[in-house]
Amino acid sequence: MTMFRGKPGQQAEEVHELPQPEQPAQRAPAVREKLECALGALVELEEQVAEYALDAAERKPGAADKLSGHRAKIAAAQTAADELRSALRLAEKLDRKNQVAAATRMRSEQLEVFTKEMTEREKAMDVVLKAGAEMAAAYGRYSEATLRVLAAVPVGTAVPMMSIGSEGFGGPAFGTLERLILAEFYRLAPERSDGVGRFVVPFAKPSSEQFRGNAGAIRPGIEELRDADAAIVADISKQIDKLNDEAMRAAGISTDDRKHAA
Repeated sequence: MTMFRGKPGQQAEEVHELPQPEQPAQRAPAVREKLECALGALVELEEQVAEYALDAAERKPGAADKLSGHRAKIAAAQTAADELRSALRLAEKLDRKNQVAAATRMRSEQLEVFTKEMTEREKAMDVVLKAGAEMAAAYGRYSEATLRVLAAVPVGTAVPMMSIGSEGFGGPAFGTLERLILAEFYRLAPERSDGVGRFVVPFAKPSSEQFRGNAGAIRPGIEELRDADAAIVADISKQIDKLNDEAMRAAGISTDDRKHAA
């Protein structure tokens, strides 16, 4: 958007930090670790059963009891693994549920922030548009005054062709003053809170390229207008003095008489 103008070499940053989701404690990792240990123990027990089965087959003393006891250990290990598998499924389900709940809270909080900022945005634009209405009315008064000034030009004189500001950047003094107004908007644009550039209204532009990125060097528009108006009044006054002198001479009035008449 044209109103977001940054300084050269700078990148825009986030204006606000949005609420981030809480990271609920994960229950599944600990259960998964226990399951892996249980499965490892079960594998070891199953690898040992062949040795006990072989001893029992060869009818070695006590081998049958050892095999029976080992089978009980395997059964217990399998039961423990099955229980841990069930526990892991439940833990993963609860973790997902907690993550969804945290994300839901996060989105709700972000929506609250979003809605708040939208309201502030609308309030700010309301002020902008009201200021626009005031500006339109003031510009109408300026235009009416300009017409009255032109109608009040003393007889025999002519308004000099004069532009506003150095190099005439503000345009003709009796023109629309569009360039002067746009430069003033550019000059007054506020800095962004993050320091990356300025917020310039879309239609504003510097009076010349030498002021782009250097708004502080632009003189206030009213000062430029007053200087131009003062120069115009001074020029009209000189024209009047010249007309008066010519009229006095034509009437045969001496210099002393002219001074007394003045």
